[in-house]
Amino acid sequence: MERITALLFLLQATVTVVNTGSHSIWTFSTFIYGQTQFPEFSILAFLDDLQVLYYDSNIKKIISRSQPSSTKGVEDIILLGANIVVEGIYGDMKNPIHDRFFGNHTEGVRVHQHLAGCVLDNDKPSPVMLWEAYDGIDAKRFDMHNYTANPLWPQLMWTTKEAELYLMELMDIYQPICIQILKYYLEKEKNIVLRKERPRVRLIQKTCRETGVVKVSCLATGFYPRHINLTMLRDDRPIPVEELIFGEVLPNRDGTYQTRRTLIISSEKAREKHRYTCSVTHLTLDNKLDINWEPGEGADVAVISSVVVVLVLLLIFAIPAFIIYKKRRRGI
Repeated sequence: MERITALLFLLQATVTVVNTGSHSIWTFSTFIYGQTQFPEFSILAFLDDLQVLYYDSNIKKIISRSQPSSTKGVEDIILLGANIVVEGIYGDMKNPIHDRFFGNHTEGVRVHQHLAGCVLDNDKPSPVMLWEAYDGIDAKRFDMHNYTANPLWPQLMWTTKEAELYLMELMDIYQPICIQILKYYLEKEKNIVLRKERPRVRLIQKTCRETGVVKVSCLATGFYPRHINLTMLRDDRPIPVEELIFGEVLPNRDGTYQTRRTLIISSEKAREKHRYTCSVTHLTLDNKLDINWEPGEGADVAVISSVVVVLVLLLIFAIPAFIIYKKRRRGI
């Protein structure tokens, strides 16, 4: 305990950060029961969407995924704090009590997962939050205020005393360590995680000539951070989610993100001449960005592509034919 008290004092003395909006650090831990080619235990730590730390039970040490720090002594203190967190999570997941959730696992592979982290919102820390799952099934959640356990495992239910002790451990040890590690990496990686890139938004339409069905996609790309609100409206009213195809938020090569929403419009609906709107809100936009479209406006992307292909083919074959024709006229 003296080691932890000294560490917390050092962390408080060495880590500061400016008011920077909302950011988080999360650890994703996996413990595997059974024989696989993977480590028994592994843990990854992310600052927002940037991986900063890695550990597994084969290498038995924390690996930094960020650039080397010029303040080596401070980084050593941070890694010491991270190591205490890793040891705590690994020890808890390796506890024989978890065997009971899988029963006899001498054959096959079972997976215990653990997600924990904290948030810093304009320099105001949130409580530590954690989730656990067995074979992909939610087991328990805890956020310092509420504790819920899956009724499938009644042995997960805590007594009042057990909950109080665990809460004390989170508040006195893991909460301050988590927040200070978050502040450290937020300052260290600010050029990456604090940058702001505006989304580029466009509507892409494609019509099926045979059926008249129109596919309209609202694409937002090149934005950072990854949190974005993209909605589609019909005559200024939100389109029900069951009518839309939702794309995931995916990374671009330059570290920005893209996502899309797609709507399939029947030929009958297209003849009704509704106005469709792609509406985007993002941290980088002062106001929401709206792009409108009505069936019949503009040329089809597919049609444009077809015309371009035809023109290119005509040029490829027409120019040599014209040259041959001119030579024959001259008697060459």
